[in-house]
Amino acid sequence: MRMCRRAALRPLVAVATPDEVFQGCDPGLLSAGERARSASMRDPADRAAYEAAHLLVRRCAAALTGRPAAELMVRQWCATCGVTGHGRPSLTEVPGVHVSWAHTRGAVVATAAWHPVGVDVERMPAAPAGVAAPGPALGLSPAEQRRVAAAVDPALLGLRYWVRKECLVKVGVATLAGLHEVDLSRLARPRRRHGWSVSRYGDHRLVDWCDPDRRVLIAVAGAGPPVVCSVADLARMGVDSRPGASNISDGDQCEQP
Repeated sequence: MRMCRRAALRPLVAVATPDEVFQGCDPGLLSAGERARSASMRDPADRAAYEAAHLLVRRCAAALTGRPAAELMVRQWCATCGVTGHGRPSLTEVPGVHVSWAHTRGAVVATAAWHPVGVDVERMPAAPAGVAAPGPALGLSPAEQRRVAAAVDPALLGLRYWVRKECLVKVGVATLAGLHEVDLSRLARPRRRHGWSVSRYGDHRLVDWCDPDRRVLIAVAGAGPPVVCSVADLARMGVDSRPGASNISDGDQCEQP
């Protein structure tokens, strides 16, 4: 497969339900620490989403690098407290690959890229009628709060701001404590409820969209626009294990904004 430089900049993103992930991934790939963390969760839906996200990120990294998913160990380390098990994730075997994941009940998203990347997923709000506009609790700037208050679908717009900012936190250009200082009010907004929004924040391409089938809102921040795939797409991708190569090509049949 011929690799192109443009493709190497694009994060590989997969969106799925936990059941879709479990059909194509072996839960035995999870580490003892991941299994212990999952077992500590009371709700079965939360456990399923957690495990599925950690399995899916391995599949994304395997498709990107050509390494078998069984050889990839996910590690998290917190730069603030120095403790493992939470914080920014990485892959022990391929430190040059950046990964991120997020999960909510019933849906997970994961990504792998050769550049810093972050993803988030949240359940979509109900229909616009009668929904109160979100305010400072979501870390909105004053300008964002004004736009949300005037929006036809205030809850959805407020949530779009939130998932975008979560991604910026994960790539390291924002902090949770300073979300209200990050103003995304001038970024593009889709004209349709389920449309794509493609913008730029500094050096990062910021993309979010609604998945009507899974009823979730997804966002990704990375060096380029994402290539969005299903679990089945990941299995069909070609293999190129050269350092820095990308198994994403312009011909891959994945959704692209």
